[in-house]
Amino acid sequence: METKQTYIANINMVFGEDEEPLIRRVEDIILPALTAGIIRKASSKTNYIFQDVKLCEISENEWVIQGLLIKDTIVDIKSEYSKSKGLEKTDKQVKNAPYSLFIIYLKNHRMILVKNQTTSPDIRNFSSAFKGIIKEYVVTYNKNNAAKHENERFPFPTVYVTGIKTAGSVKDSLKDVEKINELVIKFFPLNAEWDYDSVFGTIDDKIRKTIQAKAGRMIFPSPKSKDGVADMIEATDGLVKTKMKVTYKNGTEMGDGGQTKTGTIKDNEISEIMNLSIRKELDNAFEEVHNLGKEIKALNTQTKNQIIDYTEFLNRYKR
Repeated sequence: METKQTYIANINMVFGEDEEPLIRRVEDIILPALTAGIIRKASSKTNYIFQDVKLCEISENEWVIQGLLIKDTIVDIKSEYSKSKGLEKTDKQVKNAPYSLFIIYLKNHRMILVKNQTTSPDIRNFSSAFKGIIKEYVVTYNKNNAAKHENERFPFPTVYVTGIKTAGSVKDSLKDVEKINELVIKFFPLNAEWDYDSVFGTIDDKIRKTIQAKAGRMIFPSPKSKDGVADMIEATDGLVKTKMKVTYKNGTEMGDGGQTKTGTIKDNEISEIMNLSIRKELDNAFEEVHNLGKEIKALNTQTKNQIIDYTEFLNRYKR
């Protein structure tokens, strides 16, 4: 049994001007894109590749997209150490392919990502690769079908993968902070099946869509209550991205020799990271991870409108 770092995230993904949610484009865009063998180039020595991606019923009436994200990379080794020889300079290159397991739940567009080792892809790497590969697939498809009727073209995706935050994870990121100088909340298109009960959903529905803006932001200067900020960010439930400009306490790890030091805490830095104990080899542990995920509240939320869209998907797919 090994302990693996695990992320929970919300996939806010819509297509075209009508902002169709992910679940309506699973069969014609999402799955073909992730199984097309497209490689996402991150640098001259690092590529990201999706492998073993499939749509499956992981438990009764629980349909998911599952697979592996591989980081195909070359590691430069410039020095080595041994007791007999001490520190030695070297110049080697070693191929490495750390991977992560992911499961996307179609009932609510939530996902779980489990890293196999420290250098495995994290949620930021997944977001970049997922977004880039699907956009490349849509652009290539439309280019190849440019001579056909306009209805043959795929709508362009807008994608934001946001880690789920808890008040505890936010407070932990603020432990060395003297004061919050600015809190920024960034809005983006939400999956159309979201119920608009939360204040963030209401803003998306009543303001962003009304003025026909693709994104928006709210800025709160100098909020006084760090606990209040933590509780508010937890309540966002992955529907927005947040960023905080802060001043760190003197004498702390982030403080700088007694001098005032400012910095920025980004959304991905305050997402909750948990540990799961996995018995099997990770690349064959989808069912085990899913069973562990049944105890994670954020993976099992579902609104009335999500139930409607998910039922339509089940009926469509079974046909």
